[in-house]
Amino acid sequence: MRRLLVVGIFFLVCMPLIAQAKEFPLRNDSLAHTEQGRQLLKYMVKCALAEADSVFVNVDGVKHVFPGKLGWVPDWVDRSMTDVEKRKLSACMAAHTNFFKKTVQISLRSDDPVAPEGFRTTAAEREKFPFFEGGFFGNYFVEHPVSYVCLGDLTPERNQHLEHLYRVCTVENSNARGFSHCRFKIVGKCSDKPFTQGGIDYSREVLWVYLPAASTDRGSE
Repeated sequence: MRRLLVVGIFFLVCMPLIAQAKEFPLRNDSLAHTEQGRQLLKYMVKCALAEADSVFVNVDGVKHVFPGKLGWVPDWVDRSMTDVEKRKLSACMAAHTNFFKKTVQISLRSDDPVAPEGFRTTAAEREKFPFFEGGFFGNYFVEHPVSYVCLGDLTPERNQHLEHLYRVCTVENSNARGFSHCRFKIVGKCSDKPFTQGGIDYSREVLWVYLPAASTDRGSE
């Protein structure tokens, strides 16, 4: 998905959707004309809208529906996004990025006290997903998109565990020092709170990803 985030992100230009019941038509359908673009839309809508809502678009007589889930930027259906909302949606999309194009089970969390239900956890979820991968933040809705990651649990077997789970967006690329395999800039340990980057404080929008402890546990998001 990483390749999709930069390629085509500006086609939407943060345009609002037109409200119509709980299924909203996509105003700008540029991305919807390719399979890769539709994959990007899938994650944008999944992150932005609540589970009861969805977005649809008709392409060459075929209706494509993109369901919401997390409700992180629900007002996108009514208006253009604010700068904060752009960063929130970017963080969510980055957290879902997979270098191997695999579907991997993750626990996505936020420190925001008013975060939607999809970002809150139960005791059972915390037990199932105890491994702290890291924090994701950035902004894809600017002229030069940026993606950052901070590192969570730094156990000796960390990289091997993440590679086995197909989660390497917080693993440094040996051919690009300081950047992960997903080309996200690694900014240090999350415990050091390195959330101000390029003069912008992303601390309100950063999202945390937790993973299963056993590297054999895989599933679908």
